[in-house]
Amino acid sequence: MTTPVASLDPSLATAAARPRLAALPPPSAAAALLVTKEKNRADPSKSGSVLLQVCLQHQVKYGEHVGIIGSAKELGAWKQHVKLDWSEDGWVCQLELPGEAAVEFKFVIVSKGGNDKTWEGGDNRAIQLPKGGTLDIVCNWDKTEEPLGPSGTPKVDRAPKHAAPQTVGDVSAANLAPETDSSSFGGQWQGSEAVFMRSNEHGNKSSDRMWDTAGLGGMALKLVEGDKSSKNWWQKLDLVRRLVSEPVDDQSRLEALICSAIYLKWIYTGQISCSEDGGHYRPNKHAEISRQIFRELEKMYYTKGISPEDVLVIRKIHPCLPSFKSEFTATVPLTRIRDIAHRNDIPHELKQEIKHTIQNKLHRSAGPEDLVATEAMLTRITKNPGEYNGAFVEQFQIFYSELKDFFNAGSLFEQLESIKESLNDSGLEALSSFVKTKQSLDQVDAANIQVVMKTLQSLSSLRSVLMKGLESGLRNDATDAGIAMRQKWRLCE
Repeated sequence: MTTPVASLDPSLATAAARPRLAALPPPSAAAALLVTKEKNRADPSKSGSVLLQVCLQHQVKYGEHVGIIGSAKELGAWKQHVKLDWSEDGWVCQLELPGEAAVEFKFVIVSKGGNDKTWEGGDNRAIQLPKGGTLDIVCNWDKTEEPLGPSGTPKVDRAPKHAAPQTVGDVSAANLAPETDSSSFGGQWQGSEAVFMRSNEHGNKSSDRMWDTAGLGGMALKLVEGDKSSKNWWQKLDLVRRLVSEPVDDQSRLEALICSAIYLKWIYTGQISCSEDGGHYRPNKHAEISRQIFRELEKMYYTKGISPEDVLVIRKIHPCLPSFKSEFTATVPLTRIRDIAHRNDIPHELKQEIKHTIQNKLHRSAGPEDLVATEAMLTRITKNPGEYNGAFVEQFQIFYSELKDFFNAGSLFEQLESIKESLNDSGLEALSSFVKTKQSLDQVDAANIQVVMKTLQSLSSLRSVLMKGLESGLRNDATDAGIAMRQKWRLCE
């Protein structure tokens, strides 16, 4: 299993929901995350056995890890817990258990050093295993009564995914994706849930946060120290800008990139929260800082001695930077939400919620949590078709699309749509071919090697177009519009 550089075991870190900011590992430890680790996997085809794949979605404190313990001997027979591994999806493990067995289990949080255990509350979790095959279980801490579906996954109501387009037609003229595709990081969000408010209730969320710098040095120490005075998103972005602008040698450059990638990923997923400091900066402030960071990263691509590790980590940073297209660097960007909040065809209470939860917050101190709140509001107003004025819903969907664009959180097809105008005829042909083959691949029920190969070939052709366009460095006299389009090309590549 390859662990992405922007994902760390929470036993080394602390999420925003907890009152301590994680101390980042030294560069050698962080770089080790890039190494592919082979793990033994149980064979679900073995007669009479079941491969149980467990995932627990829960955050723990600094130095802690999660274990599972239960009635079966494979689960420690209630004596010794089995340690779970951290992944982007949560705490996971694979267990080979006897088929048709009735198993009871619970999760425990093990303290740093392993001396203390905290058991989740409630009754024991119970599951009846099938005869054989694979069973996936996704659980939530303390929710021991949550029902399990046929596949083992808890039955939960999720925000509806908007359907992908069925046909594309001429890619040079057609949209590649609907405006209301879900954002790319909404499903990864681990921060606080959106709370609709009718007055300014955005408090200082970091007042009780602690910064542990024990054992830190170099760029990691500078990052943690810098975060003490960086409450909101633009200040955290500016901290990253200073980090990536400072390195003077290969080692410090890689260290700065790794720390920045991890830090930005944690911010984008809500593990490090952003709070207000009483200032008032519109999103154009964030966009300008993002452009400066992007320029520094582009310089690194063409620096003598740049390593594959450097390039890999830079690729992790790009999706966590906001867009700096002209509409976002304007003096007053994202004004559509202001017009929406002043409409006369929606209830007063809803207007107040949009105004205080999204509009004022976004224009005063923007952060990734604003996209999460907007997604939640969109789900709410589209839940019952006809409940709200159609024109209002349409305008809100357009705003949601604009906000995703600002956060660079669009789907693959939305990102490809954004670069369409900059492609020449051969590029448009490669794009059209990829879109068509990808849609064909999505529609086949079983693995079709011919469709898979066609999709891979068209993907390679499109990527070669993008790589050719990016092979020369960023010109010193490049226009702002040109740099913004180059950012989109990087994201698509």
